[in-house]
Amino acid sequence: MRRALIFIGVLVAGLVVALYVRIILLRAAAHGPPGGSGVIEGVDVDVTSRIATRIAKVNVREGDVVKEGQLVVELDCTDQEAALAQAQGELAAAVANVEASRANASSAKRSAYAATSNATAANAQIAVLEAQEALAKVELDRTERLVKRGSLPTAELDAARSRDDALVNQIAAQRAAENATRDQAGAARTSSSAAKAQTVVAEHNVEVATATVERARVLVKECTLLAPRSGMVATRAHEPGEAVQPGTTVLTITDLTDARTRFYLPNDELAAAAPGRKVRVLADAYPGKPFTGTIIYVSPRAEFTPRNVQTREDRERLVYAVEVRIPNPDMRLRAGMPVEVAIETP
Repeated sequence: MRRALIFIGVLVAGLVVALYVRIILLRAAAHGPPGGSGVIEGVDVDVTSRIATRIAKVNVREGDVVKEGQLVVELDCTDQEAALAQAQGELAAAVANVEASRANASSAKRSAYAATSNATAANAQIAVLEAQEALAKVELDRTERLVKRGSLPTAELDAARSRDDALVNQIAAQRAAENATRDQAGAARTSSSAAKAQTVVAEHNVEVATATVERARVLVKECTLLAPRSGMVATRAHEPGEAVQPGTTVLTITDLTDARTRFYLPNDELAAAAPGRKVRVLADAYPGKPFTGTIIYVSPRAEFTPRNVQTREDRERLVYAVEVRIPNPDMRLRAGMPVEVAIETP
């Protein structure tokens, strides 16, 4: 009986001490710096494929630390390289076609110029012949008068008529030649215009072929996937040999060098939170080794306290979300780590 009483007394004393310590801790928490609990988060970026192909090689594993721009995944590029070679061949053919079209246009232009010059020369020759024919007609009239008077023999009249007729025939032939030359000049100008149009089309084809080559080069470049930013490989979703479609995520990289966490403050502690204010962050994994962070965001709207966050006030009170940035160059803080945040107040 005595031992039982002693045991009960010791138990009661222990409960009293525990209750006293609990009361002290609660009072200390009630008068401690404003803050709350949160979970470490990083910036997640996906390494995705933009083409439909197969994975040739994955150069990293989950947990590996990578640098921005590092080659992490190699895709099978057989089809894309073949498409690039074909596009380059079509571009070379289009460039050659442009050169041929330009040469043809230049030749047609020269032909049109020569035909126009010939037509102009023919017209000038007609003018000369018409002047000669006018003189021949005057001479013919004079000869007719002299023959009628008996001053000249009839043979002179026949000769004058022959010269006039010859000039008239030459003018007619020259006019026919001029018309033919002008027709040739018109045809040459039409041919020159057609050659110019063909050159424009050929130059446009070069632009299209150039764009096709550039697109093919982009697709070939997409066969090597680079890390979009530095961080740790969190997920390796696919393995070599697997087929991927555009938009398929092969890796997920988490950047923890600039860690974030979010906690919630009740209304009566909100005055202590402001962007730029320093905070002290304690992680269970590193007891006694606090991290320093900075408040970067305070929610302008109140919300109900989330169920997974414990505060010193009633759970039904409205709270404000506060986001903190924590420099973490050595990545000791990992995604998902629970932390306690205390705002440093003057």
